This record gives sequence, structure tokens and C-alpha cells, in this order.
Amino acid sequence: MRLDIGAAVRDAVAIWRRDRDVIVAVAGVFFFLPNLALSLLLTTAQTQVSVGAAGAADERAMLAVMQAQLIDNAPWFGLQLLVELIGIAVLLTLLLDSTRPTVGEALRSVARRLPVLVAATLLVNAAKTVGLLLLVLPGLYVIGRVFVVMPVLVAEPERRFGDAMSRALALTRGHVLQLLSLSALLYFGGQLIALLLTNTASAVSRSGGNPVTMAMLATAIAFVGAAMSTAFALVRATVYRRLASRG
Repeated sequence: MRLDIGAAVRDAVAIWRRDRDVIVAVAGVFFFLPNLALSLLLTTAQTQVSVGAAGAADERAMLAVMQAQLIDNAPWFGLQLLVELIGIAVLLTLLLDSTRPTVGEALRSVARRLPVLVAATLLVNAAKTVGLLLLVLPGLYVIGRVFVVMPVLVAEPERRFGDAMSRALALTRGHVLQLLSLSALLYFGGQLIALLLTNTASAVSRSGGNPVTMAMLATAIAFVGAAMSTAFALVRATVYRRLASRG
């Protein structure tokens, strides 16, 4: 039976309207603030690269400087991803736990299962990366099949790790193209806006833009990232509900 993606999106919008205050609070702490800190950090790094490489003719040297900046900031990237994972899991717990926990209870539940959630995320990302490196199509297939891995782990905590992964794969069987299209719409839509803002920030930094302008652009980038993460979490929850209701 075909999955009604439009209905799942409408469900997500209804949840947003109903629980907006709680969702905004969680998204602000776990998505917006970490993204803002990272955006400001990267903006500073990009400004330093532009100033340091302004008189250099060798583009390879400039690329080496940028790579060094990325390596130096790797711990911050890792911390931001971990905080975002916790935020996504908290949102999914609030939406999918039948006991209707408070934010504090959801956070404690996520903390207890954090090692499993991190392991699942690393496994999923590794599978996506390998699939995309080998051939594009296998990677796209994996993206569609793992769409509800996190909702399954959160909503069905009684399942062991391997059983939860199998359950997620079973739920998405026959819906790969639909879920891949939905993922692409959510991801590339947000990334396009973020890319435009990032390029604007880079142009402003190269022209000697003032710190206030750079901070405003960093805030906009963080807001887009937070909105994308929130939308993705809500839609994954509603898609899982519809798939799980069929058994």
C-alpha cells in the first residue's frame, strides 16, 4: 500500500501548531544555539582564512589552510552533532511515547539510551557514506530504508538493537522512493537557503564586513539549520506512526 506522504506532512504541521511552545524550546536549546555557536566559529575561521590568504597566489595553500581550520574545529563539529542527536531523540520521545512524558522525563530517557542512539546513528551514517562512495544509487537506497530507524529506537525501546534495525527496514520496504524524495525535499530545501546565506557571509567577510552583519548572517544560518532539523524530526515521527499502524 502506498504511503500518503502528504498526510504525514499535514500531521507534522498539526503537531507543530498544537505543541509549538515545547517544540520551539527544545529546538532552541538543541538545534539553534549549537548551530549559532558553530556558525560564529566557522565565520571567524573563514575571515581568518580570507585575511591570511589574501596575498597568496597559490590556491592549494589556501585550501590547505581551510582544511587545517576544519580539522582544528572537528571537536566542535562532533559536539554539535551529538547535541543535535539528543534534541532529535527528545522531540521523538515527546511525540511517540504513549505516556506523554515531560521534557525532563524525555531527556532522562534519551540519556539512558544515548549509547544505543549514537551507535545507530554512526552505523546509519557509515552505511550512507559507503553506499554513496561505491555508487550513488546504493547510497540513495540506504537513505530511504533508514528513514525511521531513530523513531523505531525511541518508540519501541523494548526491542534490541538488531531487532530495531530490522523493524525499521521492514517498515520502509516498498516505500524507498517516496521516503528518499521526502528526505531530498527537506534536506536540499534547507541546504539551498543555508548555502546562499553562507556564501553571502563569505562575501561580506572578504569585503571587510562589520561584526554585526556577520553575526546577523550567522544567526540566520543557525535558524535555517534548526528549522530543518525540527521539520525532519516531526515528519519522521508522523511517517513512522503511519507505517507502524499498518503493522
